[in-house]
Amino acid sequence: MGQMNSRQLYYFTVIAETGSFTAAAKKLGLSQPPLSKQIMMLEEDLGVRLLTRGARKAELTEAGSYLYSRAKDILSMMDTAADELQNFPSSSKGILKLGTISSSGSFLADSILPGFCRLHPNVRFEISEGNTYELLEKLKNGIIECAVVRTPFNTDGFHCVFGSEEPLTAVGVSSWFDAIPGGSIRLTDLAGKPLIYYRRFDAIISMAFQNIGAAPNIFCRNDDARTCLQWAGAGLGVALVPESISSMRTAEGLTVRIIDSPETVTRMTAIYKKNGYVSNIAKEFVTYFEAHSRVCLFQSTL
Repeated sequence: MGQMNSRQLYYFTVIAETGSFTAAAKKLGLSQPPLSKQIMMLEEDLGVRLLTRGARKAELTEAGSYLYSRAKDILSMMDTAADELQNFPSSSKGILKLGTISSSGSFLADSILPGFCRLHPNVRFEISEGNTYELLEKLKNGIIECAVVRTPFNTDGFHCVFGSEEPLTAVGVSSWFDAIPGGSIRLTDLAGKPLIYYRRFDAIISMAFQNIGAAPNIFCRNDDARTCLQWAGAGLGVALVPESISSMRTAEGLTVRIIDSPETVTRMTAIYKKNGYVSNIAKEFVTYFEAHSRVCLFQSTL
């Protein structure tokens, strides 16, 4: 088997994205025969057919779809290495490839990034957004250097800095709460109500209900805080989301009640891989998060 190279991978991704050799050749500034030859060489080296060639379009085979997903990651890693080396070894500048979950966006923008950017005015950012599991995978593969995620997750192999414990809240239209006294809410008050929450919270919510001798009425599991709040806003059920998320704009006009349960808590967490290279600026971001997140999270809930 031969060795594929980055140029072949890049050509292949352009064909996959444009859908034809003709469009790809035009975008790359090449004539079509040399482009076709490079892809044929790539297929020969790998021993698989990557594209089904038609009169007007080229479609990915199953092997091609797999290679496309991996090629994007490989090319991104190469770009990351090049960017880091351009600024190496200075920790005062460079590009920070940071992963963020949707529920951390307003907190980072309001409470962490302004101060961090004042200390590091020459730093630039590339943000990868996703759920916690997606960001953990990107960290493992070297696509991003550090991330802000949320517990619970498997911490093995990661250096973790945990923010303050944050209670889950019940969020919904007022009619769901009319018969419940004001203040915090108990899990028994939510028994029977259709619940909307992160899939990752399944274990802690199930355990919390088990401890009161009840079972949750699960209406919708999903992977995004915005989905929880949008569905709650439509009156479909009660969203169970961390307290800092309940202040998101999509929650305006909804009733928010803190859940009084020791099990239903979560923490925002800054992480990077324990093994492997991590730039100074990524480490400094996590250190800054450690110094400021607990104070900021506490103040945001006052």
